[in-house]
Amino acid sequence: MFTQDNPEVRQALEEVPSEALAATTDLMTSFSPPLSRRWLLRGAVAGATGASALTALAVPAEATSISATLIEFFSILATGEELFVTFYSNAIKNHVQLGLYGDELNALKAIRAEEQLHLNLALSQGGVPATSQFSMPHGQQTFENRSLFLQTQQLGEELTSGALLAWIKDTASMGLPRIAELGGQLMQVEGGHRVMGRVIMGEDPIPNWGFAPVVLDHFTDVPAAVKAAGFLSPGPGNIFDFHAVSPSFPGVINTTPGTVSCGSSPQLYRTC
Repeated sequence: MFTQDNPEVRQALEEVPSEALAATTDLMTSFSPPLSRRWLLRGAVAGATGASALTALAVPAEATSISATLIEFFSILATGEELFVTFYSNAIKNHVQLGLYGDELNALKAIRAEEQLHLNLALSQGGVPATSQFSMPHGQQTFENRSLFLQTQQLGEELTSGALLAWIKDTASMGLPRIAELGGQLMQVEGGHRVMGRVIMGEDPIPNWGFAPVVLDHFTDVPAAVKAAGFLSPGPGNIFDFHAVSPSFPGVINTTPGTVSCGSSPQLYRTC
């Protein structure tokens, strides 16, 4: 299990630009209103059904603060982002076998940097990844067979879409519109990753969703969904370790989620 004392996590945090940390600090620290016991009980029960490494993150029913729940959310997010940094790193490492060159390879490198940016954000907000080892639905073949790789890429990005919709729904229901908005910021980028996969696949039409499917009731359902998809069952011949990468890549812009400004939107979090 990773903690913030782990060298990989320390490296990731050290690479977060100071302005990014400053821009996101208020996302956690400015909350103090208590969260309803009913919502926490619901979230804890949902998390408990996940029978996976991530279910250890379930918030105890007696927890009464929004901050505690957000740490759970950012921890689940951090684990997912580590998974996809690992996924894209292995694809890049095996790009010759996968027939990925030029613009396709460049796109994967940009995507990997974006996943690391998202991970760094989650870590900076107190998220603690539940594991540093992952599996792939097709094991090592995922990075030896182009078709299997692209199928897995689509599966992963579609899972992420559903997860972030649940994030938006849950955080909005908690009265945290800026955190819900952050979920939208993440979802927009992850949707681009899915479309890029379809470009590489040569699909027609490339954009094919009129609406993103709603597949999860709550964000605490994410661990069970990721487990069921085959990403959280590492074993002999199917173990992929996370290694932090640089969050910088030429051409990648908007590298922070923006600032929390009471001046422009005092209703978001608190009384200014």
